[in-house]
Amino acid sequence: MTATEISKLVGVTRATVSNWRKRHDDFPKPVGGTEFRPVFDWNAVQTWLADRGQDATDAPILSLQTELRSALSSDDARILLAGLKPSDSGWVSSDPATTDAVSGVLKTLAHAAEVEGPRAALQALADHAHGGEQNVGLYRTPELVATLMAELLEPLHAGPARVLDPACGGGSLLVAAAERGATELYGQDISETQAVLARLVVQAETEVDADIATGDSLHDDAFPGLEVDAVLSSPLSVRDWAADRVHIDDPRWAYGTPGRMDSDLAWVQHALAHLRPGGRAVLLLPAHVASKASGRRIRGALLRAGALRAVITLPPRLPQLLWARLNPQIWILEKPDTDAAVADSVLLVDTAAGEAAQSGAGDAVDWPPVAETVRRVWSTFVEGRAAQAEEPNVSTVVRVVDLLDEEVDLTPGPRVRLAIDPEIVAVEADTALSRLRATVAELADASEAVGQVRQISGATWRTATLSDLASGGAVRILRAQPSRSTASDDEDLRLAITGRDIATGGPASGKIKVEPDSLAVEVAIGDVLVPTVRGPRGQAFRIGGPEEEGIALGPNVQLVRTDPQRLDPWFVAGFIGGIDEGPSLGTTAIHSALHRTRIPLLPLAQQQRYGEAFRRLHQLRAALAQAGEAVDQVAEVMTTGLVAGALEPTAGSATHEDIGNPRGGSE
Repeated sequence: MTATEISKLVGVTRATVSNWRKRHDDFPKPVGGTEFRPVFDWNAVQTWLADRGQDATDAPILSLQTELRSALSSDDARILLAGLKPSDSGWVSSDPATTDAVSGVLKTLAHAAEVEGPRAALQALADHAHGGEQNVGLYRTPELVATLMAELLEPLHAGPARVLDPACGGGSLLVAAAERGATELYGQDISETQAVLARLVVQAETEVDADIATGDSLHDDAFPGLEVDAVLSSPLSVRDWAADRVHIDDPRWAYGTPGRMDSDLAWVQHALAHLRPGGRAVLLLPAHVASKASGRRIRGALLRAGALRAVITLPPRLPQLLWARLNPQIWILEKPDTDAAVADSVLLVDTAAGEAAQSGAGDAVDWPPVAETVRRVWSTFVEGRAAQAEEPNVSTVVRVVDLLDEEVDLTPGPRVRLAIDPEIVAVEADTALSRLRATVAELADASEAVGQVRQISGATWRTATLSDLASGGAVRILRAQPSRSTASDDEDLRLAITGRDIATGGPASGKIKVEPDSLAVEVAIGDVLVPTVRGPRGQAFRIGGPEEEGIALGPNVQLVRTDPQRLDPWFVAGFIGGIDEGPSLGTTAIHSALHRTRIPLLPLAQQQRYGEAFRRLHQLRAALAQAGEAVDQVAEVMTTGLVAGALEPTAGSATHEDIGNPRGGSE
């Protein structure tokens, strides 16, 4: 098992595992791999973690990856993948001389597929066949993005009956198309392993028998002359696609011959060439396609023909995309129909800077509101209601003639920000300023409240650990029990609060499986919720309130329930969050050794005074966070309004001294 896989199981960062290795001489030594990517014995790591109070989640996919590394070479895995056949128990090998190692892998593969789904299990096998690198799925598209792209095919005249993906990778887009009514699926991939994977995934997850070919679609099209209702694809963007190998009179280049650095525009025209008149293509492309100078002639030809209907910028940091450092875009194209009028406008959507995209923490993106926004504005636009498809700071409809300038820049962001309603922006600015003033007032009140303390000489308290208090019945320390069920239906899942929710201050976002013969741990008002692992800037605790009451306890969180006749919860929480717990397991995360936390033994009335002080400090932190969010909102709204010409400074808002001061204010 690699260090990355260990970090995923335990719920810490990869850097934390690296620090464990450096700081703890007893951390298990590598048993294989390389100097830069060592592999560890998982049983030894589990024992080491258990000695330090760390729990590891049961993860079938990681178990499968571990067994593959120990049982099969990459060549063996490639042969096994190519010969897999579905069976009632999962999959069987077509090789009559199946070894015990292969039989064991097939059993683990079937279990992983049952728990995590066939696609994830088969992808793990394909990754190992590629040499064990987990980022080898060159055309892997996140399932949520694939679902949105398939939904953007609707409505077509008769439904997307026949769909092609000329760079199908693992088949996620073909599966999404089948789930929305596609009855004929065609795919091609340059990697033989990926093509086999796509065939198996489609076979396992749909009832459609897909026609999957191996080869380079741009140079060796496996389906010449095929016309489909829709093309769905997430092709790999390359710096040089060997343009000199194609004929200049290739009928696919109806909008111009792509240069050797313009592989994305070659894929665009390849997709259009395979569409029937009126058919639709939805492609996931890197953002530079919309503005790259070498592609402006082809972009202009696409616009003039009415082939390009929408450009949609997605949020950055989407997981599993090779272009994670860029803003990926969805391009929607339609094959011009000679019997229909030429489209004279294009929908431009920018979700990258919207509130929905920014609501995630770290690398996460709150995807549902992003997808809903895209679906809403696209369906409104395609129904002919262009005015309703324009939403402030989200989308705008631009006439083709206005896009045909010297650059033919189709990047949505600048045009979306300029197409805003001054009245709406003014209202948003007033609302944001009102919120800022209210939060600043709350922060001032909170800062006054925390000052109600006085000096005392060093207190000499008797203390007891939480473990001792639990033994005496003054507190109960609870954790959610890991589920061993393989059920995955939504009705088997309950909303749960996680350690991440507490550390980030967000609402409950987790899901846990409920066992038929056991009850979930439910949060009660007054419970102290403590993350098992928290970053140095994360919140140290949360006191259960009405919002958390009845919610299940999720992973990576511990619950301290006090006897209200003996201990004040805010008093206990303050000492849990305010005392240095000693050496941690890493510098990037603080392991919460809750049972060792010492609590002073004070009368209840005195506890309550301390508890009130801790509560006020907690409110001060919350007020500061809210004020910071309000400042960001004011700056964003007003900057947008000033840049777009929807707002202007009032007379007398600046002086000559202000303007001349490089620090931005009068001295």
